[in-house]
Amino acid sequence: MNHIALVVDWYGPYTYKDARIAAKNDFSDGLYLVTGKIKHQKARVALQYAGVAKDLYSRLNNGHHKIHQVTRDQKFWFGEIGSVGLPGPKSKVIDTRIDLAEWAHAYFLKLPLNGRKTKHAPDRPLTVLNRWWKIDYETPRTRRPHKDWPDLIEYPGKGYGAKIVWFGGRVEHWSKSDLT
Repeated sequence: MNHIALVVDWYGPYTYKDARIAAKNDFSDGLYLVTGKIKHQKARVALQYAGVAKDLYSRLNNGHHKIHQVTRDQKFWFGEIGSVGLPGPKSKVIDTRIDLAEWAHAYFLKLPLNGRKTKHAPDRPLTVLNRWWKIDYETPRTRRPHKDWPDLIEYPGKGYGAKIVWFGGRVEHWSKSDLT
């Protein structure tokens, strides 16, 4: 299976109210990531949940099964894939690139509110490059928004391990045995 490289442009942070407005006016489908604290969490703000939606505005509602578990310091980031598409017919409602980017974040960042996509590594080799932007959609952020959010996730596929990279020195290597 061919290795896919994904560039994800993240925009934020938004409050819940502002995220709903931005989703309605500026975003249709894509990724979203929620940061904050869950019930009984004393530690610092953490990355909590990554999701995908065909219609972000409809997805971010009061009935969402996970985002409202983030009860304090809740912030939203919207991610758009900035790299070219995959060849071939579309077989899923959600674009494969968006699905893979969510899967890589959920799995390799061990996001506590994600369930299904934290059980095993993505089903194809991929590299994800994260870039962050302010909510004016034009100004790049000079620093990542959270120290645990890496700049690069590199996963060459089953049998090769993985590499999570924070530009500026921090690199985390995953061996083959780390991938369960």
